[in-house]
Amino acid sequence: MSFGPEPVLSGGLEEVRVRRGRRSGLPIAIAIDHLVDGHALGGCRCKPYPSVDEAVRDVQRLAHAMTFKAGAAGLRMGGGKGVIAAPAGEPLAGELRQGALRDFAELIESFGGAYITGQDVGTSVADIAFMGRFTEHVAGHPVGDGGCGDPSPFTAHGVEVAIRASLPGGSVRGKHVVVVGLGHVGGALAGRLLAGGARLTVSDVTDGARELADRLGAGWVEPDAALDVEADLLAPCALGGMIDHQAIARLRVAVVAGAANNQLSDDSVADKLAARGILYAPDFIANAGGLIAVESEWRLKGYDPDQVERGVEGIGDTLAEVYTRARSDGTSTLTAAAALSAQRSAAATGAPPGPADHRVAA
Repeated sequence: MSFGPEPVLSGGLEEVRVRRGRRSGLPIAIAIDHLVDGHALGGCRCKPYPSVDEAVRDVQRLAHAMTFKAGAAGLRMGGGKGVIAAPAGEPLAGELRQGALRDFAELIESFGGAYITGQDVGTSVADIAFMGRFTEHVAGHPVGDGGCGDPSPFTAHGVEVAIRASLPGGSVRGKHVVVVGLGHVGGALAGRLLAGGARLTVSDVTDGARELADRLGAGWVEPDAALDVEADLLAPCALGGMIDHQAIARLRVAVVAGAANNQLSDDSVADKLAARGILYAPDFIANAGGLIAVESEWRLKGYDPDQVERGVEGIGDTLAEVYTRARSDGTSTLTAAAALSAQRSAAATGAPPGPADHRVAA
């Protein structure tokens, strides 16, 4: 793809704009998949890409997934996403990082308020605060500035709600849960589950994860053996694609509910899980807590903890509706969740999102 200082528009979605940053020289892109009340929300992702084309494909895929996530959460907000293609093999820091963030803020401004961004993979609350100096169309401000701050705890809370909604009796007490991935969300989720009386087995590939497991008093299993643990529930909280057709035969759990995006390698895996009697909590519903918090802050122009708490706890009601619909229609929970999201989006705008892949890209 060739591109110059001005945005390049690409078909297929509401709008995609791609440019090379004037200050950083890095490729940046923003995609709006679907507008609700004239707005779309999605984080700013910063990571290396092998090519500009791949960055554009990723931003389109992610923006579409955000539409389904926002729709399922009942938010009056469409889906969007932005990416900064960071240089490979070196951290994006110092003046280069500030330049890239200013470039991204400038591209946000070109949408005239239609696109609002927040924190995502590779960006921080501090980055959002910095961009907020150059555009007002950001959300997830630092707590000290009246914002909700890091969205990770809200995401962890929402996944805990999803887990409770997916277990018999609606409680984790006495249940054995396998948490794969102890990052910002997975670690917080593990703490919440332990506080609720769950028995944990955890796994992670990063240095120091074993020490965290010891501090939590959780059992440990190596990542390549996590799928083989007999438990009540598996919570994938690391990379996407963990559950593929080969993995289904290894699972020894009754429920899969976690924080990771794109937990299933493809949509057909949801049908295979259903055929095995394994309940799947669609990830774009279970991990919507951070989006709910950021959207609330943007809409109210400040953080209201009570409203966010109600919104995050509502994830349980949404999943209950999905499970009822799936049983009634004889479909997978993924199909039922996508249909519910489209229905809620249509109720908000009169026009549902397009029927493409429902999965949230990793």
